[in-house]
Amino acid sequence: MEEIRPVSIDDIDEVVRIAAMSYPGSNLLGTESRQRFAERVRETIENDPHVSYHGCYRDGQLVGIMKWYDFPMNVHGTPLLTGGIGLVAVDLLHKKEKVAMSMLQGFLSSYRERGISLVSLYPFRVDFYKQMGFGIGTKVHQYKFKPSSLPFVGKDKIVYIGKEDKEELSACYHRIARHTHGMIKRTDREWDRLLDSPEMITVGYKKEGRIGGYLAFQFQSAHEKNKLVNNIEVRELQYESREALAQLLSFLRSQADQIQRIEFTTPDEDFHLLLSDPGNGTDSLLWSIYHESHVSGIGLMYRIIDVPGFFRQLSHHRFGSETVNVKLTIRDSFLPENEGTWLIKFVDGRPEVGEAAESDVSVQLDISDFSSLVMGVVTARKLYQYGQLELDAPEKLPILDRLFAVSEKPRSVTTF
Repeated sequence: MEEIRPVSIDDIDEVVRIAAMSYPGSNLLGTESRQRFAERVRETIENDPHVSYHGCYRDGQLVGIMKWYDFPMNVHGTPLLTGGIGLVAVDLLHKKEKVAMSMLQGFLSSYRERGISLVSLYPFRVDFYKQMGFGIGTKVHQYKFKPSSLPFVGKDKIVYIGKEDKEELSACYHRIARHTHGMIKRTDREWDRLLDSPEMITVGYKKEGRIGGYLAFQFQSAHEKNKLVNNIEVRELQYESREALAQLLSFLRSQADQIQRIEFTTPDEDFHLLLSDPGNGTDSLLWSIYHESHVSGIGLMYRIIDVPGFFRQLSHHRFGSETVNVKLTIRDSFLPENEGTWLIKFVDGRPEVGEAAESDVSVQLDISDFSSLVMGVVTARKLYQYGQLELDAPEKLPILDRLFAVSEKPRSVTTF
């Protein structure tokens, strides 16, 4: 008999063993590392109301584990409780027995039953989770530029940030999050992890006693035989105003005498325009004469697990300003209860799940592509061009584009 349920304190050793063998790169196989991880698992089980460990049990034996998260997320300006899943791991003896599939189905069904319409994850393999209905999220771009490429306007309002500033730092982050599609509320425990890390240095822009932006970074060795040559890796950069950004960048610019390059990963597609030299040091040319400036990657994936529920929860959000009836057909073979056809009535952009009525346009697509579309990651026009969206009236494509257009793609700095 197979069962998906929360793991108990008695299962911690098995949780650690399965995780250590599934993720050998995490260095959990050593005695001390396993013990520290076991303590973190225990502390989470006993004290964290937002995170839980669940397992797949077959005849009472734990054969797979996963970590579930409750995430309050800004979705198009609407605060929604969403789900997250991480640490999906299968016992080595039970690989290729569809354990991961069972765990994902259990996770999706459980969160759907709770009335949650949106979940997310970081994939170990994109194609694996795309087959399970997860849509690709916003790309990020990793730059490695010289500090001297940044502008300098002054850094007189930059100060060190410590644990005594946690409340004000959190307030700054959450003011930004309230205006940023895709950002997730951060807990005290997460702030403690950031501020307690001995390798992490945090500075902030402070004006009239209020933090209006901050930068968290760490140093990296840039030469195996010369300890004086270092880089800076920016782990987080948040700001509320152009002045805050300018001062934080000026701080980075001022490190040019000791820092070779700054590594910065950002979803900002236009960041290269800010740099006097956006080259990343490879000196590579792309055909014909395009200088390599950064590498890009995809990570966070989104999945709608209750299509009509999603539109009901966003009933006050305006998807553009269109008034149109859309007959929406979604394919979802992995979560069949989420598959179907609905009439979504948009009145001045506000959605309403309607009864049977004549539609202005009929749309068909897979749940993975639909998830990317409604989160604002991709346009309807692109999906149509790529053959991933079908509609009965191609001339109505501009209406769909306007419905799901966003000023900024979803952005998140939460790792899990």
